[in-house]
Amino acid sequence: MAQRRLEPSGVLRVGAPALFAPRFLMPIVAEYMRQHRKVEVELDLSDAFVDLADGGLDMVVRIGDLADSGLMGKRLGVVRRVVFGTPSYFANHGRPKHPQDLKQHNCVVRSGGDRPGAWMFTIDGKPREIKVSGPLRVSAMTAVYAAVSEGLGLGYSPLWQIEHLIAEGRVEIVFDEFDPAPVPIHVLWREGRAPTANVRTFIDLLSKRLKLDHL
Repeated sequence: MAQRRLEPSGVLRVGAPALFAPRFLMPIVAEYMRQHRKVEVELDLSDAFVDLADGGLDMVVRIGDLADSGLMGKRLGVVRRVVFGTPSYFANHGRPKHPQDLKQHNCVVRSGGDRPGAWMFTIDGKPREIKVSGPLRVSAMTAVYAAVSEGLGLGYSPLWQIEHLIAEGRVEIVFDEFDPAPVPIHVLWREGRAPTANVRTFIDLLSKRLKLDHL
């Protein structure tokens, strides 16, 4: 145990969102494993808020506002959320100019969660929830992107997840002046425990390599 406090070794178990990890975490995991040859890494990829103790995790990367959960955390950046659609959809249905206009549009809603179809915006300087709907509801964000790309409606998503679609000209963002407050990204570990060398050195590397303030 004393050795684990001093030198990274053994298994490091990290939880992270399924779409976020391959792009942002994997290069850091690769660098970390090259630096620390005695460490094995297990990545548990899930969009659910997995409990560290129940999941057997040493740390977790979470995107979202944090409740008082008894965890220690370090902020890594923020995520911007946007509304987007295809040029063909806008040609056929018009382009919304205000979040209230979404009530007259087909919106591809992600089902599940506490408030499906509740999209947040900043209106008159205050956070406002707009309830949207449409004929298509899906359970995964990857299906939202596919449906919107087919012109079936408008989507609501973290910007970083659709950057490639924007770059390819397949989708466009609407009324970015009403963007909601950005969502924070944290790395968390259990409070009251001295972090092991594995946890400490991985957090140090995350802090140096991840630049997430412009997502």
